[in-house]
Amino acid sequence: MLASSVTPIEAARTIEEAFDEANGAGTPGQNFVVADRSGRIGWTVYGSLPRRVGLDGRLPTSWADGQRGWNGWLTHAEYPRLIDPPDGRLWTANARVVDGEMLAKLGDGSFEVGSRARIIHERLMAADQFSPRDLLAIQLDTSAEFLTRWRELILRTLTPQAVAEHPARARYREIVERDWSGHAAAESAGYRLTHLFRDRVSQWVFAFALADCYEADNQFDYSTERKREGPLWKMVTEQPLHLLDPQFPSWDAMLIAAADRVIADTEDRWPGDLSKRTWGEWNVTAYRHPLSAAIPFIGRWLDMPRRALPGDLYTPRMAWGPNAASERMVVSPGREQDGIMQMPTGQSGHPLSPHYADSHEAWVEGKPTPFLPGPPVHRLQLLP
Repeated sequence: MLASSVTPIEAARTIEEAFDEANGAGTPGQNFVVADRSGRIGWTVYGSLPRRVGLDGRLPTSWADGQRGWNGWLTHAEYPRLIDPPDGRLWTANARVVDGEMLAKLGDGSFEVGSRARIIHERLMAADQFSPRDLLAIQLDTSAEFLTRWRELILRTLTPQAVAEHPARARYREIVERDWSGHAAAESAGYRLTHLFRDRVSQWVFAFALADCYEADNQFDYSTERKREGPLWKMVTEQPLHLLDPQFPSWDAMLIAAADRVIADTEDRWPGDLSKRTWGEWNVTAYRHPLSAAIPFIGRWLDMPRRALPGDLYTPRMAWGPNAASERMVVSPGREQDGIMQMPTGQSGHPLSPHYADSHEAWVEGKPTPFLPGPPVHRLQLLP
């Protein structure tokens, strides 16, 4: 049974009441985390979930024979619910949060790889108490755990024999080895060159392994990162010969060629010292006003300044060009005066307003700004 509106959630007095209103709400499914005044916490799914018959929703399949399809909607009792976990922590981070039978009920919501969720979990388990700034620091974490093993693969691949008489390869290896802080830092060339290496290897591996799929369906897509990483890493480490593109004599040769291509492509687009090709040169904010694309010359007044950003798709501080956190908020009910609120752009949508971009800089820099508003600066009076 679908909830008629979200308004009753505002009147919920317990986690169970909030869950009853969230489960079946007339929206697509979303993670829903809630706490009540007694300190109890819980997680469930907000939105409407179909009852799948004969399929789990993870792969496209035909319903033509009547053996597969949807049969109404899940009842409240069929939704996943987690209340007061023993470790007292809840986190989601767009990752998969269920498995087994419950995953078959929920289907595939295009969840992300689990690197962000794992880092958040580790940070949450590292202390018993947190201040608002502590929790903001978790949101700003740029730990490069996801790409660490790819960096190690580069270092294993570019052996002394592989770099001998190849100065560009030797320089590439040196940058990846020395310019690595363990974070997706804007100033890191090592992080960027590692990221580009993985991208190139991924493109080549799946272009060959899935060639028949692409030939059969020109709309076939296997670009989602959480689908790729598992099989990709298994192939490059186990190196099955029947899945190696025959243009390469060995997997090691393919990996070396991938490094060479990264070097060539980077130098073609950005000539000069490879060590200057930082992650922040590529990972730049791109907050544009809708009119800017239609009338390019006015973009200088309407668009936000382009800024180099730390973070990546795989870090708690998610920053991937135009895709980044729409807001960061840490607030404890009853202690709103200690809360933190960050938002790109500004409070006003009027380009001539002094508040058009007044919160953007703090959002870029990750500087704590108050959750509560300050004293009024301007007053807008509407008269008939």
